[in-house]
Amino acid sequence: MYTFVDTVAKKTGHHSEEGSSRLQTIFNGMNLDDQLSDQTGSFTTLVISGRSNVEQRISTVDVPGMHGMIETSDPTWNAREIAVQYKLTDQTKAGFRKRYNQLNGLLQGSKKKLAFTDEEAFFYATLSANDVPDETANSLVAELVFLCSDPFKYGKTHQTIALRKYTWEEYKNQKWGDFIGN
Repeated sequence: MYTFVDTVAKKTGHHSEEGSSRLQTIFNGMNLDDQLSDQTGSFTTLVISGRSNVEQRISTVDVPGMHGMIETSDPTWNAREIAVQYKLTDQTKAGFRKRYNQLNGLLQGSKKKLAFTDEEAFFYATLSANDVPDETANSLVAELVFLCSDPFKYGKTHQTIALRKYTWEEYKNQKWGDFIGN
């Protein structure tokens, strides 16, 4: 007789057994996957695009009779767009509409922190579109598009430490914690 092992994590409520290893979207301090998920429906982050894209503006001047062109100044970064593909589901049409109203309410505001659970970084973002296809069922895949007018990714600040000693002989039997100046 054969036995089978289920290799897919089972769900308990709206969280998988894997916990936070699943990709999730955090906007303005609110985890959308958690806030919009319960026993009757869910919001699930599927795919994120644009957070690694960079594009620069390069000012140039064409000079007649010259090959190529002249760059007139240092390049600057363009704004970036981040798209979040998600799935929204509910058991009832009324619950589905309520869940969408909650989502739209959570996405209000300008230049709010946008983060994802797979890295310790964030962007300042404003929702520019919630691109929802025709609602033919209580489950659909749609896309949020965020404009990051400030194109930079931000993260935790790092502390600089001063070392007390300067020769290898004094370092060789110590741990990093011994070097941190108070």
